[in-house]
Amino acid sequence: MEELFDTINVRDLLSTHDLTDQTAPLTAPDLRLLISRLEFHSLQIKSKVQSYIASHHQDFASLFSLCNDTVSRTDEISTDLSDILGLISYRPIDKEVKEIIDEVSAKMKEARVKKELLELVRAIVEIGERLKGVKEALRDGRLRFAAEELRELKKDLRVGDENASEPLVYGLLRKEWLVCFEELTVDGLDGIELRTVLEAME
Repeated sequence: MEELFDTINVRDLLSTHDLTDQTAPLTAPDLRLLISRLEFHSLQIKSKVQSYIASHHQDFASLFSLCNDTVSRTDEISTDLSDILGLISYRPIDKEVKEIIDEVSAKMKEARVKKELLELVRAIVEIGERLKGVKEALRDGRLRFAAEELRELKKDLRVGDENASEPLVYGLLRKEWLVCFEELTVDGLDGIELRTVLEAME
């Protein structure tokens, strides 16, 4: 999945056009080729996102549905696309070329949103797996390990520093964190490695 997080290089997609020539205008066929390759790249990302989500469906299907509400609007256009616009901005642009440029911008934004969504899902999956590991450690009596994990997860989940604009799923994960913390506290008060638990939670 790592290839999905690489930067999309528009110059690579326009391999047939010499971008170093500042006087050479981009033609409509060049831009159509760029759209076609961006669509292909977008379909690849979509397919791999679906495969990744499906592989975690049993535990995280409900979390993924909540993530759909968290996609923020993106106002930036990639630096490479800005360079292309800069090359042609001083030349007259007819209606057809302008429409193609607008479509390219939309495709770039769509690709960025899909990558951001995948990053969010991957982070949620990782936190969920770590909370599961904490629960198993509590059942096995490995309180020090559980305490250290809860300390790190407290930072990742920003417990005590909630933000109203953040994804709703983080609230659910914090509730799981609190359940584990309360269970750890009860076990510690029963006298099982209380000192090491307190040290780990400092």
